[in-house]
Amino acid sequence: MSKYVNVASVLFEQEYLRGQKDARKMVLKETAKKLDSLKGYGLNLVVFSEGIEAIAQKIEDAEDINDGGPLLDLYKSFAVAEGCHVAGSIKLVENGRTYNSIAFISPGGKIIGVYHKTNLTIGEIESGTSPGLGALCVDSEIGRLGGIICFDLNFEDIRKQYAKMKPDIIVFPSMYHGGLMQELWAYECRSFFVSALQFHGGGILNPLGRPLAITDRYHPVVKAKINLDRIIVHLDFNQEKFDDIEKKYGDEVKIEIPPNIGSALIYSQSEKRTAMKIAEEYGLELLDDYFERSLNANALKRGKKR
Repeated sequence: MSKYVNVASVLFEQEYLRGQKDARKMVLKETAKKLDSLKGYGLNLVVFSEGIEAIAQKIEDAEDINDGGPLLDLYKSFAVAEGCHVAGSIKLVENGRTYNSIAFISPGGKIIGVYHKTNLTIGEIESGTSPGLGALCVDSEIGRLGGIICFDLNFEDIRKQYAKMKPDIIVFPSMYHGGLMQELWAYECRSFFVSALQFHGGGILNPLGRPLAITDRYHPVVKAKINLDRIIVHLDFNQEKFDDIEKKYGDEVKIEIPPNIGSALIYSQSEKRTAMKIAEEYGLELLDDYFERSLNANALKRGKKR
């Protein structure tokens, strides 16, 4: 059944404060203002850029997840006031180690998960930051959330971890864009991808890596209503069934076929059935199942079992 979620990505606009004496104070002030401006939109998830922890927090400003601090308090207050999940960029200290993190905060203001950046830059390591231990998914009221931060985007191992964990949404607080790597992550993880950057071009991608809303000079905050009830299938052995599906279900189904990659994204836009139920009804084979079947068939043809 359709599962609509309103998500937002917030552009970080205070990079110019780096190194200034009042940087921390100003970033906290601007973050509070930005949160206040987001009230009333009925958002379900807001994602903030890595620029916040990078500019507003030195190592000694890292906050304790159990005791909180000014930044955690800002995120929590907004989450409670708006009934909204927050994926907040923050430096956190745990067991004497400092991490570059994402705090996943529930609408009740509780921390429901923390992702620590797994692949630090050399500069971060030399500054005293510690690397995290890998992928993390949080099962929230709106769906399964995963997170990566900045330099993580370059590494295949963590992407494969997330592909197995099947998040609905991957959040990407960053001070690095990554270009085509964002699209690759969305597609390989079959996930919506929400990036929050320090410059234009961040935003919300669908599981095919196609943009739904992107920040620019006129839109420092972008919002999109996304439907998490979706499947991805290959066109082989499936495409000939699409006309019958659309004729039967009309506006209750949406089939999106992007150019060039041979796959289709299918949404259920009805309360009556899920996208998976439609797949079962018409014998559609999911993309990952088709790839697996193809690998097995090739191995068998070579005379070897996988």
